[in-house]
Amino acid sequence: MSETLPDNSPIMINFARESYQVASSYFKFEGTLQSLRILNKVNLNLTPTYLNGTLNENQEYLRLLNYYVLGKKADELSLVRLLDLWLEDQLGHALLLQNSLDPIEIPLAKEAEFFIQGFRAHMVKNHTIKGYLRFLENGFPGHQLFSKQVGETVAGFNQLVEKVILLYKNDNVFNRTTLRFLEHHFPESCYFLIKLANFEPELKALAKCSLTKPSFHSLP
Repeated sequence: MSETLPDNSPIMINFARESYQVASSYFKFEGTLQSLRILNKVNLNLTPTYLNGTLNENQEYLRLLNYYVLGKKADELSLVRLLDLWLEDQLGHALLLQNSLDPIEIPLAKEAEFFIQGFRAHMVKNHTIKGYLRFLENGFPGHQLFSKQVGETVAGFNQLVEKVILLYKNDNVFNRTTLRFLEHHFPESCYFLIKLANFEPELKALAKCSLTKPSFHSLP
């Protein structure tokens, strides 16, 4: 949403309504494709689980738009729900990065595997913490430290993606991907870090990032 116009601005409300129609239609379309793929009724160059990730993100966008169409400020996700959504996204990015590398790029693949295991471990821990929250408040010391650890893992994975992009731009990595795909990771990881920093102030420095792809910065 706009940083200058208020949430209840007629312009922003109208924009939210138009956005909701498009996002909702695409959500249903993608969900239908996923169902057809699972039942082997359509051939996609994507797996059903890949579509789970994009559907999760779209569903969160629709949740936010439900507030915006009313001119209201959206409620923030709890830390557990935030991690539920974006850890799965980060894991998907790490898996896709590893899968995009030629099999001979063993050192890079091992680096990607390190983050794959890291994100999986975070997902298991987050699931367990849900149980703890039956009798503890959000933000207890161990929960606070966990959010910091997640942020540091995200930042570390960003560095690996940056490394691969530099190699890609210089034609120094054997792969089957595109710059556009590699760069799409950054806006999403930045959004995640910004939201995490709301729970853990020590992540504020890492959250000073761009919500646009790096290649956009060099446009005239």
